[in-house]
Amino acid sequence: MSPQVIDFSSPSNPLGPPPIVDEILLDSVRSRAYTRYPDYEYRAFREAIAEFYNVDPGSLVPLNGSAEALQLLIPVLKPEVMVSLEPTFGDHRVQARLAGLPLVTIPYVVKGSRFEVDPSVYCNLPSEFRTRSLILLSNPNNPTGALTPKRVLEELLSCSKDNTVLVVDEAFSDFTGNRESLLGLDDDRVIVLRSFTKIFSIQGLRVGFLYTGSRRMARLLDGFRQPWNVNSLAVEVIVKLLKWDGLGEYLRATMEVVEVERLFLEERLRSLGFEVYESKAPFLLIRHGVPHPHFNKELLENGLFVRDASTFPYLTPYHSRVSVRLRGDNIRLLKVLEELVHRSTLEGVHA
Repeated sequence: MSPQVIDFSSPSNPLGPPPIVDEILLDSVRSRAYTRYPDYEYRAFREAIAEFYNVDPGSLVPLNGSAEALQLLIPVLKPEVMVSLEPTFGDHRVQARLAGLPLVTIPYVVKGSRFEVDPSVYCNLPSEFRTRSLILLSNPNNPTGALTPKRVLEELLSCSKDNTVLVVDEAFSDFTGNRESLLGLDDDRVIVLRSFTKIFSIQGLRVGFLYTGSRRMARLLDGFRQPWNVNSLAVEVIVKLLKWDGLGEYLRATMEVVEVERLFLEERLRSLGFEVYESKAPFLLIRHGVPHPHFNKELLENGLFVRDASTFPYLTPYHSRVSVRLRGDNIRLLKVLEELVHRSTLEGVHA
């Protein structure tokens, strides 16, 4: 993608990385940290995360981004079926196919402008699909932005049977102040996946972690991970960043900007005739009357790009995921869309 194109397809912190990140990386380079393996046990890394999120360091497993998790979970847990609540992000379909696992997909229910999880759909599945299974979902959901309450997740668990595990990808939870997060839940049937990529806008570092309510499970998963799966530079950034005095203010500013700009985009997009779904994430799912690839083609000609959401199950070429950016970029997007609508280039946008 041309650097001149404003990218609304990749959701991350619109404020960019914390200002201290450059300093940490420069110090790491000066000390030639890249010439040394990180601590195999990642003690400082685990302890920094445990202190920040108030969890047991023995319940954590370092990850090279949350996408690494399924490659650990499937061989360790040996599930007999995978159940995913869709639409959702991830390569679970590929992993299920590679492992020869049946994949059952359960759609979110659309109620007005909201996507919601209806636990009764899962609870009414035949018992063989609720036994020795992995239940997967993202919360807040990617790509809809829907935030599922803990009580709904607990209801899913209450309907599960022997050795079923709920896996929740909370990559965007920090943007909500960790509302509805299952981090710290003392339940060995729950596994939480977290990534620092989005909240700190450090996509190139690929760093995150897994939380489980079972120390025994954490040890098993840790034994399966690739040695030194998180590089030395990423470790130094996270350890120092989580202890940074300015982190609380940075996170507060992030949540405020995302909330204000998301509502701004939501209101203006609706006024242009787009269907916009309620979101608690740094992006919005919208529906338009002109399908992809034509929709993105029109935007690209004006230096803009959004995420074609048709690759997500149960969504269509008429859906796009639009990231929340700073006001100047958001106004640019809205002006282009308004012009295209008025020129009827996007005729039928109200469909």
